[in-house]
Amino acid sequence: MNHTQQNRTNRTKWAVFTAATLGYGLFYVCRLSLNVVKKPIVDTGYLTETELGIIGSALFFSYAIGKFVNGFLADRVNVRYLMAGGLLVAALVNAALGFAVPFWAFVILWAVNGWFQSVGGPCSVIALNRWFTEKERGTVYGFWSASHNIGEAMTFIIVASVVSVLGWRYGFLGAGMVGLLGTLLIWRFFHDTPES
Repeated sequence: MNHTQQNRTNRTKWAVFTAATLGYGLFYVCRLSLNVVKKPIVDTGYLTETELGIIGSALFFSYAIGKFVNGFLADRVNVRYLMAGGLLVAALVNAALGFAVPFWAFVILWAVNGWFQSVGGPCSVIALNRWFTEKERGTVYGFWSASHNIGEAMTFIIVASVVSVLGWRYGFLGAGMVGLLGTLLIWRFFHDTPES
């Protein structure tokens, strides 16, 4: 590999790291949006606390099963497409919830969100494993693991700000918009393998 190719590979490798870290953080914005809007939803009488508990558990069950299935799938497909597609669906689900769907539809949509949320972690880990050497992986994974905190911070800053000004429906719409931006980031900078 000549010097120019090596530089290009290094730039791409760090672009993949950045897209994996920020992209996975943005999955969290689409996952934690419900936590921010719970109180306003209950206060308006749109849903009860019991209904919110059922909705929340729908995500966790589908996420748990999806983590197993999608981890298996991520080993066999192009992780760029899988991760971008997963965040795209999560973003669209959040946007749809801004339109005040009935309780049963909310449960189904939030379960769908959980399923597609489960692709983010496996895709990120696989890509980082493909792009970084064994000696680099501990450091890279250490920094990548901050994506959870980045996503949480963005959720409570962005979504909470939108909710406080415009109401809970716009909190979901705002999370959806953030997710769409994350989808573009992943699509542009996240690459499957150095060979690709």
